[in-house]
Amino acid sequence: MSPAASFGERWALDNLTRKASPEELLTLDLILNSCSGDETEASKRARKYYTARGPGGLTELWHRRRPDDEDILSSCQDVYIVPLRTRSAEGRRLTFVKLPAPTVLNKPLNPKALLARWLMILDIRLRDDPTPGDEVVMIDVCDLQPAHLKSQFKGSYWKDFAWCMKSAYPHRFSEIHIINTQKLKTITVLLLHMSFYPWRRIIRSHAGEDGINNFMNDYFPPEGLPHEYGGKAGVMKDLNDEWTKKLLLNSKWLQIEEQKFYQTELKPDKRRQNRSLRNLLSISSYDISRSQSCKSLDNDLEEGPYGAYRSLTVDKTFYI
Repeated sequence: MSPAASFGERWALDNLTRKASPEELLTLDLILNSCSGDETEASKRARKYYTARGPGGLTELWHRRRPDDEDILSSCQDVYIVPLRTRSAEGRRLTFVKLPAPTVLNKPLNPKALLARWLMILDIRLRDDPTPGDEVVMIDVCDLQPAHLKSQFKGSYWKDFAWCMKSAYPHRFSEIHIINTQKLKTITVLLLHMSFYPWRRIIRSHAGEDGINNFMNDYFPPEGLPHEYGGKAGVMKDLNDEWTKKLLLNSKWLQIEEQKFYQTELKPDKRRQNRSLRNLLSISSYDISRSQSCKSLDNDLEEGPYGAYRSLTVDKTFYI
């Protein structure tokens, strides 16, 4: 491998048992950017990303995803998820989540369908725009009622999603703003429901209905914001419907990607193997002895199991 090879090319060669696609190499380089150029940290994050998408990973959220599934289509009407087309003045992305949609009655929301759909949206946007940029999330809870959160305790969907975005996904959530919280008695309860409490340092809550740019340390052009938040891009329902159509159009691609990652095998982690070897050598040498040779044990089986070690002495201090 040439010294001029990118991080993605080097990581794929060392860790994948198959050839990485050009899209995967771009994604791996994005992971390096998310880790601020730290290749050691990026290598760990990349392995977590592939592990989460493989067998035994986040099977409830990343596997068996079908945009035309009844639960997914119902989620499209219950919760609006709208990634904006334009970025901020500093190049950050912004996603609006209306939790729940204004038309939803006091029925429990389906967390599995909601978060599986959110990951599908993130994957499509990652494919369409594989460039660096922080992710800012706006969660509007203006119409949230206690009944909507009843089913959030079932399973570990929010916890898995939060772990994925914090530790594995190529893009990180740099800020999470929970807006229109005037009806909530305590924001901490909501954060615990959504497993975002460990991220409380990057989460801001806002009770008023001020414009988005009034509490951001960045500027988002009004042309790209939804109408409900002082913009000119259209109403949330229409923008959400556009993404529902996009999910359905990309159904085949999502299934192909799911199968590709599910069948991907990772090579053994060289860093972990080297670390284990160093730890083993640092213990000092092993003094392994047998009270009898294999030949004598073969002749006198009553003395013990065939080929058994009678004593294991480590560093002449510990005896097993």
